[in-house]
Amino acid sequence: MLYALDTNGELQSLYQLRQAEINQARKTPYFCPVCHEMLQIRSGPRTVPHFSHFPKSNCTEIKGGETLEHDRGKWRLFTWLKNQGYDVHLEHYLPEIRQRPDLFLMVNEKIIAIEYQCASISKREINKRTSSYRDAGIFPLWILGEKHLPSSISNHCSLSDFTRAFLYYLNDDYHLYFFHASKNTICVLSNAKSAGGRRVFANRFSTTITNLSFSQLFSSISCSHIEDHFIKEVERLWYKNRTVYQSQVSSEERQYRQYLYLRGYHFSLIPSICYLPVPGQVQAGMRPYIWQTRLFLDHFFHLPIGSFIEFPFLNLPSTPNGYVPHLSQQYLDLLTQLNIIEKTGKNNYIKSKQVPFHKRVEDALEDDRRTLEQLRNLQRINI
Repeated sequence: MLYALDTNGELQSLYQLRQAEINQARKTPYFCPVCHEMLQIRSGPRTVPHFSHFPKSNCTEIKGGETLEHDRGKWRLFTWLKNQGYDVHLEHYLPEIRQRPDLFLMVNEKIIAIEYQCASISKREINKRTSSYRDAGIFPLWILGEKHLPSSISNHCSLSDFTRAFLYYLNDDYHLYFFHASKNTICVLSNAKSAGGRRVFANRFSTTITNLSFSQLFSSISCSHIEDHFIKEVERLWYKNRTVYQSQVSSEERQYRQYLYLRGYHFSLIPSICYLPVPGQVQAGMRPYIWQTRLFLDHFFHLPIGSFIEFPFLNLPSTPNGYVPHLSQQYLDLLTQLNIIEKTGKNNYIKSKQVPFHKRVEDALEDDRRTLEQLRNLQRINI
């Protein structure tokens, strides 16, 4: 940790001290702000000066300790923000929520807690800490360590469930943040979108942190080629789902197949509009045909033309900044653009076209071809 209590009960730090001053500080006792155990000072040419518990400590705040990457990353992020003139603090303790963010700063009267997350933690812990910050009126900004940065090929990468939990939705766009402490580089994935599964297409921007301002973290990077690559991925997945039988599937997929089987349908013959990519799909994680087929069968298929269409809200975990996409609404909007339904009011939709299940795979593939061509021709579509 970078802060400790002195004998007067006041918080002291080491990050602004010269080596001679650190050596002098070793002669003074310091204590953990959480458990009040005595601490030792650690510093060296490859170590950011910090306070550390002695071996066999019982403090609940040191589970596994902090890695060199984490220590170095916090310090370099702190220096980066300090050099831009921000009022920033390292490991500032927030007693009202009993949390100590890695960095704590004020930006135009907005309070921000930055967590530099190098280790993998449970989704429950992520949600707990995020909710605590938001309930206290603090914006939580998670920046992931280098080991969580997915390798990228041709504008696409694979996101784990852990990494997906840190997607932000800002300025009508999804973002992910990574910091490579040893290289002092920051990487931002923006305009992230998914056709289903772990593969995600996104613009990737990487630079030395000294070449980037804090406000630029939240800007989107445009790329003219990503849409073409994304539509080709949609086409590939549609063809695979039609023509390749996978016997080893997830429990979610098995339940989906059982759902169709009990209604007398086969999953390879669903209409093309049950595969549609919508913006919130990247946050949902699950494959689009699983939830779209259910909406199609339960709330559209058997209704006569001219009937009002209403899809229920689908619950999803929120982003760290509190955004929950309305997948059903996004699906309705895309069906409207494809002339399957007609919008007659602010939230009123009527069925304008009958869409059957296919009898043959050949017919399904032809439907896919026509629908994909429509998607390519749609102007300014956010998919």
